[in-house]
Amino acid sequence: MSLPAILFSGYPLDRASERRREADWIAGLLADPGSDLVLLDRGRPVLDVTVGEDGAQGPLRLSVAARAALLGEDAATLFMGLEGDGRAVFAAQVPQGVELDVGPLQGLGEAVEMRAAAMGPLRDGDLALMGTARAIFEWHGSHGFCSKCGHATDITDAGWKRVCPACKTEHFPRTDPVAIMLPVRDGQCFLARSARFPRNFVSCLAGFIEPGETFGEACTREVFEEAGLRVTTARYVADQPWPFPSQLMIGLIADVADGPVTLATEELAEGHWFTRDEARALLSPSGVDKEGRTFNCPPRMAIAHWIVRAWVDQA
Repeated sequence: MSLPAILFSGYPLDRASERRREADWIAGLLADPGSDLVLLDRGRPVLDVTVGEDGAQGPLRLSVAARAALLGEDAATLFMGLEGDGRAVFAAQVPQGVELDVGPLQGLGEAVEMRAAAMGPLRDGDLALMGTARAIFEWHGSHGFCSKCGHATDITDAGWKRVCPACKTEHFPRTDPVAIMLPVRDGQCFLARSARFPRNFVSCLAGFIEPGETFGEACTREVFEEAGLRVTTARYVADQPWPFPSQLMIGLIADVADGPVTLATEELAEGHWFTRDEARALLSPSGVDKEGRTFNCPPRMAIAHWIVRAWVDQA
């Protein structure tokens, strides 16, 4: 079954990853007033205040040549890639002490929480661009020191690598794979609520893939650990970059054998079986009434929504 583009996927630029280490080439692009600069303010994409005819906003795009004047001489930049016409795009974080509503940036852009941007104003390609930038800057913020010797590391390769000057260890941006799955049997699917979720909000089961596991093996382990259900077969549905801060969500539908549900109560507060018709209603904004309650599931921005939809649409 064909699904629409999953949000945060569909990266719009040529990453030109083979040229990131060419310092002179990158320096030339940084000096080119035709190169664009997009901004993140404490992890929030900075959007152009202009609203398009489709109701969407794009990232605020400035000339990268104005970076020092706007953000300061030491503002770090990340090379994001090349547009189809060859124009380079860089990303930078708004430094502490620089405010959007005062000074030269006043009136140009507004910072919007990434999840809120995904629910409305940002178009798909722009969301993939800004989500990637957020993930890389989050990595820089938590990996400033060498995990081998503890020395402070240097940023290289246009922001896509850190190198330890002491022991020469190279460090690359990390992606943490997560299996996210929908257990199904006899025309019903199982959805659960984490204790940290709002009451009546249910979603797929999920867990990090451990070293030495395939995503199918992780699916089998997590479903048993969280719900006591035995997976018989698991099939891939879709995957999604998830920049909160750096996961790759790998979506599956898991057929499970007969047997009772045994919830891991330290992780899950409750779980319920839903028929296909109930799950179809669950995908709607109004949710589904069941057992005297109204249940809701994740919105379209989350891959869990599309895993449930993939199962519902099998009928």
